[in-house]
Amino acid sequence: MQCRFHVGQLGRYYDEFNKAGFQILVILGESLEKAINYRDLFKFPFPILADPERAIYHQFEMTKNFIGLQRTASIVIDEIGVIRYLKRVYNPMTWLQESQEIIRIVQNWPPHK
Repeated sequence: MQCRFHVGQLGRYYDEFNKAGFQILVILGESLEKAINYRDLFKFPFPILADPERAIYHQFEMTKNFIGLQRTASIVIDEIGVIRYLKRVYNPMTWLQESQEIIRIVQNWPPHK
């Protein structure tokens, strides 16, 4: 449930991401049908992809246990494929802080040398 708030927060920053040359992409560890339902229900302005085998989840060490506790991640990858930000969390209540961290990266891109 809380991840929906985080994704919604990112949606509010959608124009700022685009102005800075970034794209938002949400990957659900669910079936294509559930990803389509999620997209249709919330009408986010960015793609929602399905990862039913959780291949990407496992690649970035995200997990979901038997009681539903999920380790999720937000990742910022630059135009040449370098990971510039990676934050994995179990506590979904960090979504506001995390959204603010991500938007600071985007607003300050490219990084000053």
